[in-house]
Amino acid sequence: MDQVQYVTVQTTTDSAAEAERLAAQAVQQKLAACVQIAQVRSFYQWQGQTHDDAEHLLTLKTTVAHVPGIKEFLAREHSYDEPELIVQPIIAGSAGYLEWVSQTVSD
Repeated sequence: MDQVQYVTVQTTTDSAAEAERLAAQAVQQKLAACVQIAQVRSFYQWQGQTHDDAEHLLTLKTTVAHVPGIKEFLAREHSYDEPELIVQPIIAGSAGYLEWVSQTVSD
């Protein structure tokens, strides 16, 4: 298998407005070719308490090279004290789609 070049990056927010703002900025800044937003329900422990919250899951489609920029972007723009940041490799995909991702996020 070739070295991974493409990834998805996940983060969550507690409001649709913030999810939409982050998605639009990530695309405008060419950090991601596409960002999908889905409503999810999250159960988690935070600061000694169990939470059950409605959240908005953002999935950013991008290249490995853009992950450092996304990390900086989320650290600067996200409202959470510790925003979720999970990077998952795309090990295969349609050639045309992956080429579109590359072209869309290139400088």
